[in-house]
Amino acid sequence: MIKQDTEKLSLSHGRRVGQPGHETALRYLQKRMEEAGLKPFRRNEYALPYSGFHPESGRMLNFTNLAGVIEGTDSTTLPVLIGAHYDSAIDGPCSDDNAASVALILNTAEILMGKTPRRNVVVAFFDAEENPYFLTENMGSVRFYEDHCRKTDFACVIILDMIGHNFQTGILPVDLLIPGIGELLFILGSESHRELPDIVEHASSEIEKLRIIPTMNRYIGDRSDHHAFRKAGQPYLFLSKGRGKHSHKPEDTVDWINFSGVKRVQDFLLEILKRLEEAPMHNGRDAVNPSRF
Repeated sequence: MIKQDTEKLSLSHGRRVGQPGHETALRYLQKRMEEAGLKPFRRNEYALPYSGFHPESGRMLNFTNLAGVIEGTDSTTLPVLIGAHYDSAIDGPCSDDNAASVALILNTAEILMGKTPRRNVVVAFFDAEENPYFLTENMGSVRFYEDHCRKTDFACVIILDMIGHNFQTGILPVDLLIPGIGELLFILGSESHRELPDIVEHASSEIEKLRIIPTMNRYIGDRSDHHAFRKAGQPYLFLSKGRGKHSHKPEDTVDWINFSGVKRVQDFLLEILKRLEEAPMHNGRDAVNPSRF
């Protein structure tokens, strides 16, 4: 299903805001969220529409975030959010950026629906992450937080972006000589809560082949939808393989995706979610320095 959803979202004409492919992706995601059995985040709709001006042309545009909920068994616990943006940077498939992440989260939601987690899990697909909306007031995740989450404390917000390609340094001798370098996965944000370093470390020990590199967000900067949640002081994790040689290019197609690697990222995500179930995330929001990583 991860591969099938990635293929369905990898439209040849892309998913940019205001383009026909954007509406096609929107309809497909709503159908898949309903099939997964997610409860709508607000009233009876997954869609959370908002409007805003294009930062360059000044034209008024309509945007849509999507969100659903997997209801947990204990409503007194803080919820978890897992999310990814679904718009594309160019009028091309953009399979790694970010169809594969969206597909992974859809499939993870279906798995969680069968497990009945303790915490509520919010599943969010954000609009307008790509330029010219990146880090503006119309960025989908910014609007989602401002419009719907300002009074919500999350146990953790987990964002995925560009997790499908094999990592490469671009330096041929290095890429050839380091075994398993293609399976590098960066994780940022474990410094945002005192429980997260242990959760990340123990979760990573369960996943073979995936080479997980935790680092501090301040070394990289806000590169995706964790931005609004980090600014708000919410515990967060950001998973990514970084930009690859085909990022934001027509060559970012399904053929570039390592689906075995994507499955290992999903296994890692599920391990993190399992450990978040019982972790005391209601306190300990003081920043930590996971230097032992």
